Order: sequence, then structure tokens, then C-alpha cells
Amino acid sequence: MASLTETLSKTSLFDGLDAGDIENVASQTVIRQFPKNTVIVSQGDDTDSFYVILQGKVDVFLQNDKGKEIIINTLGECESFGELAPLGGIPRQASIITTEDSTFGVISRQVFMDSLLTSPTVSMRIIDLLIQRIQDLTEEVSSLALEDVYNRVVRVLYKHADEVGEKLVTEKLTQQDIASRVGATREMVHRILKELKTGGYISIEGKHITIEKKLPPGW
Repeated sequence: MASLTETLSKTSLFDGLDAGDIENVASQTVIRQFPKNTVIVSQGDDTDSFYVILQGKVDVFLQNDKGKEIIINTLGECESFGELAPLGGIPRQASIITTEDSTFGVISRQVFMDSLLTSPTVSMRIIDLLIQRIQDLTEEVSSLALEDVYNRVVRVLYKHADEVGEKLVTEKLTQQDIASRVGATREMVHRILKELKTGGYISIEGKHITIEKKLPPGW
């Protein structure tokens, strides 16, 4: 794993910041490790720390009072979360859970605010970060409201796939993972994937899905 200072310098918030300023933030950052499937932040909490992912991956999800969940984002190394709470003094707007063993740099509200007040660069970066968060959330809401389940599944497959040779292969995704991202039942996702596999559009090996050819526009 890279050093704390190196990782902080690669985050969108601190990228390009003076080395001395990054060292100052790093010296006041607490390192914490959590195993897979640990809830780091719960929706509605009054905590106000800012988190940088040093190693690992997390899902950002919402949950209603009946326990139904929907995943709205996935974040990995050098990405961050929790910026709204220290800024606005408001409860956490979403929950965060680790999807693998993870290590975080935890930055207190005081250190976070000091960085904003003393560095115009950080202030502009936090504005850019919040704008990106709004754009991502708008896309997710638009998808849930305007697209059918099939097209939401297709969107998730492409979003979580990387090029491997001449094909696209997803990261590890279970049918329940996909269902939680598209707001549908696992059974519905299973039916869609089964038909795509039968049609030769995808192949499945373990938790990885390979997109063999362009997915059809409708189902």
C-alpha cells in the first residue's frame, strides 16, 4: 500500500496541493482498518469526519425503514466520502459499507475545515467534488425513474466492466449485487442474465461477467 501522503496527493481533493500542506493533513489523519462487510457510516448518523480510501472498496447505499436497500455508488482507492457532514453539520445522507478488507484515512472536521480555509485550491476541489456527486446522483435517479430494469442492468454491466483483451469483463458482481444497484429483485436479474447468456451476449465465470458482444437495446 502507498504511503498516506502519497495516497492523499492522488485524491481529487488534494491533488496538486503543496507537499507541505499535504504533510500537515497527513500528520493529523487517523488510519483505521475494517474487514469486509463493515458499515463505516450509517445513514442519519451525526458523525462529521471525512474519509479517504487508502486501500479497498466500499459501496454507498440508501435504506428505507423497511430495510430495502439500493446501492448508488461504488468507491475505491484514492477516492473519498463524507464531505457533506463536516461542511454542513448535517446527518449522514447515505450509508457506507466495505466490500473488501479496507483501510481509511480519517480526517476530523477541524482539520478538514482548516484545509478549506487556508487553501483556495482545496476549496475549489471540494466544489468540483460536490458537483460530480450531484451529477452521479442525478444519473442514478434518472436511470431508476426513466429506464426499465433491463436497461438498468445493462448500464451496471458496462459501468463495472474493464477491457480485458478485446472483451469487457466486470469486476466481481453477484446477481444480488446487480439487483441492489438497479432496484429490482434478484430473480428478475437472474432472468435477464440467463437470456443474455443464452443469446451469446455474455458469459459468466464465477462472479465475473464477460460481455461477448454489444448488448441489445431492449429486452
